[in-house]
Amino acid sequence: MEAAKLRTARGPAIPQRTAAAPAGRAVETERTGATSWLTAVVLGGMLLIPFAISHAEDPFRYPKELMLRLEIIVIAIVVAVAWALGRLDLPRINLRAPAVRLTATICAWVAVCALLSTNRLVSAAPTARVLMYAVLFAAMTTILRRRPVWLAGIVIVPAVVNAAIYILQEFEIWSPFVINAEIESHLHRTALIGNPNDVGGYFIVPALVAAAMAFSQRRWRALWAAVALFLVAGVLVTHTVGAIAGVVAAMAVMVALWLRSWRRIAIVFVALAALGVAIVAAYPPLRARAGVMREAAAKRDYETFTSGRTVPFMAAAAMVREHPLTGVGPGCFAYNFFDTKLRLQQRHHWIFLHTTEFNFGEVHNDHLQVASETGLPGYALYLAALALLASASWRRWREAADERGDFVRMLALPLAASMFVLALAQFPLELVSTAHVYLWGAAAVTAWRAKP
Repeated sequence: MEAAKLRTARGPAIPQRTAAAPAGRAVETERTGATSWLTAVVLGGMLLIPFAISHAEDPFRYPKELMLRLEIIVIAIVVAVAWALGRLDLPRINLRAPAVRLTATICAWVAVCALLSTNRLVSAAPTARVLMYAVLFAAMTTILRRRPVWLAGIVIVPAVVNAAIYILQEFEIWSPFVINAEIESHLHRTALIGNPNDVGGYFIVPALVAAAMAFSQRRWRALWAAVALFLVAGVLVTHTVGAIAGVVAAMAVMVALWLRSWRRIAIVFVALAALGVAIVAAYPPLRARAGVMREAAAKRDYETFTSGRTVPFMAAAAMVREHPLTGVGPGCFAYNFFDTKLRLQQRHHWIFLHTTEFNFGEVHNDHLQVASETGLPGYALYLAALALLASASWRRWREAADERGDFVRMLALPLAASMFVLALAQFPLELVSTAHVYLWGAAAVTAWRAKP
C-alpha cells in the first residue's frame, strides 16, 4: 500500500521533468546563437578577404584592409549584443594561459611604443591593427575550440582558387584583368592577392594546412596531399625567393616530424634536395633567377642579391641602434627612412650609388621592421610568439594519439618556421591577406593543443 502511494506520488514528477527538457534544449539553442554568429563572421572573413579587390589605385591591399576592419566591427557587434541579451555562451578566457598572457603583453608593449613614438599620429593606425589582430585571434581560437579538425581546411578554399588564377596568368592562358603593357610582365601575375611576393607568402599557410591534414587525417588523405602539392606549385611559380624558402623549410620540418628517424630524414632530405635542383634546372624562370643570385653572390653585389633591399635593411638596423628600447614607433619606419638614409649615405657611399632615388615604406624584412619600430623588447616578444607556437610540436608521439593532436603537432613547428624564414625577405605582418591566414593557423594550434 505504501509502495503504491509512493509510486503514485512519484508519478506526476516524471512528466514534469520530461516536459521541462524541451524548454531546456530551447534555451541552450538560443544561447549557442552567439557562437554560431561569431563562427559565421570569422569563416566569412576567411573566405571573402582573399577575394576583396577594387578598381582604385591600390586594388588589392587596401580592400583587404577594409574587409578586416569590417570583420572586427561585426565581431564586436555580435559579442556586444550577446552580452546585452545575457546570451553570451562563449567559453571563458583563461587569463593564465600562455597565449593570452603573451597576446596581452604584445598589445601593451605596442601601445607603449606608440605613446613614445617619433610620430604618434602615424603610429595610431598600426597600433589599432595590432589590437584588431588580437581580437581576431581570440575569436578564431574561441570558435575552433569546439569544432572538428577538418574546419581548419576552410583556409584552403580561397587559396586553391587564387592558385588556379595565378597559374593561368603565369602561363598566359587567361587573366581576369586587362594587362598594362608598361608594367613588367612578371608583375602581371597577381591572382586576387597582389604582386607575386604577396601571392607567394599567402599560399604558404594553406599549403601547410593541407599537408598537415594529409599526414594526420585518415580520411581524404590523397585529396589533402594533392591540394598541398598544388599550392606548393603555386608558390614555386611566383619565383619569390622568400616564399619558396619559407615553404621548403616548413615542408622539410614537417617531413622530419613525420619520419621520426634520423636515417629516414637524411634519405628523404637528399631526395628532396635532388628534386629541388631538378625543378630549378627544368623551369626556366627559376633557373634564370638562381643564376642571377649566384652571380650576384660571387661579385658581392648586395643590391642585386637582396633585390634592391640593402638600403632599407641598413636603415632599419640604424633605427634599432638609435632607438633600442622602444624603437621609432609602430608604422614609423617609413616616416624616418629618408632622414636615416641620408645619414647613412654620408658614411657608406659605395652602397648608395644607384639607390638614392628610392623611398621605402616597408623594410621587406619583418625581423628588422619589428625591431626598428618596437625596439629589442618588441622583437623579443615576436620571437616568443613563434617559440610558443612551435612548442606544440615538441610533444612525444604517444601524447598525440588522436587526429587532432597529430594535426597540431604536424602544423605548429612548420608554421613557425615558415613565418621566421618568410619574414627574412618579406613583411607578412603588414599584409592582411598573409597575416590573416597565419592567425588562422596559429589559432587552430592554440585551440587544439594539449593542456600543459
